Amino acid sequence: MNLTVNQIRFLLAFLSLTIMGEDVASKNIARILGVTRPSVHGMLAQMIERGFIEKARNGRARLTEEGLSVAQALEARRDKLMLLFIRRDALPMDEALIAATSLMGVLREESLQALERQLDN
Repeated sequence: MNLTVNQIRFLLAFLSLTIMGEDVASKNIARILGVTRPSVHGMLAQMIERGFIEKARNGRARLTEEGLSVAQALEARRDKLMLLFIRRDALPMDEALIAATSLMGVLREESLQALERQLDN
């Protein structure tokens, strides 16, 4: 999928806000991620270009079908890796979350799959 850690964090934050309501305002993403609104606007432009997000009529944004699918897959993988790090490495939940999200942005797909298989065993 070739997403950076920041893009992954953005999509996961966007997904969590989407679950709470239909359209998402950039100020809410900025608050969750602890970044500036201009940073969010730059990331929105990247996600729109990739076809993951579309602008709504009210100036807010929403996930496209593809974006929703990608974000849900990222969330499932993150949760699986978090569980692995909690069980195998006894990491606290907050550190397991950071580790899982970070690794998703830097490891090759094959390495991520190998980690996921550890949880299946």
